[in-house]
This record gives sequence, structure tokens and C-alpha cells, in this order.
Amino acid sequence: MLDTPADVEAILRSLPARLRPEKAEGWEGIFHFVLRGGDKPDWTVIVEDGACRVEEGLHGEPTCTVRMPAKTFIGIETGTKNPMAAFLKGRIRVTNVGKMRRYDKAFFKLYDVPQET
Repeated sequence: MLDTPADVEAILRSLPARLRPEKAEGWEGIFHFVLRGGDKPDWTVIVEDGACRVEEGLHGEPTCTVRMPAKTFIGIETGTKNPMAAFLKGRIRVTNVGKMRRYDKAFFKLYDVPQET
């Protein structure tokens, strides 16, 4: 079984390995994550040229900004919270829903990462 990171930094830093290159081909975006209550609340995820990189802090002009409590982010990423329910309850604020939907499809979920045999 895959060891699931349980903190914001570990989850975000796992994104490059979870990128589905075929879903990111020809697509790019800069995503700012503002995660209230976390030790390091501000992060930038950059998807370009079929690759992903993660930087601490907010860098560049975002195509989408996502704001939520760090606990909500961890719950969504680990599969213990429903992202749609959190969004509808106002726990998640997204500036560009279309870009965020594309982002969501571009990455394997932590609990869906294919296992190497």
C-alpha cells in the first residue's frame, strides 16, 4: 500500500510524480494555493510542457487561485473529504473553476497512484 502523505507540504511535493503527462500535454497553468492554518500556507503549482513543478510561496500571475483550510486540502487529497461538498459549503474558493477542473483531471489522486510491481 502507498504511504499517503498527511501534511500539506508532502502532498504538494508529491504532485510532479502524480502528473498524468497525457492529460497535461499542450496545457499549462499557474495555480496558487492559499491554505489557511498550515505551517506553510502559500504554494505555487506550475504545469507546463507536460511537466509539473511546485514552489513554496506565491509566484507568477496565477491562472487560478484556490483558497481553503489546510485541513480541508489534506482531507480532499487523502480521500476523506468530498471536494464537491466542501466547495458547495463554501470551504473552497476557486477563481477559475474551468482551470481547476482541468487541473484535477491532470493528476492521479494520492489513493489512486498506480503501484509499481
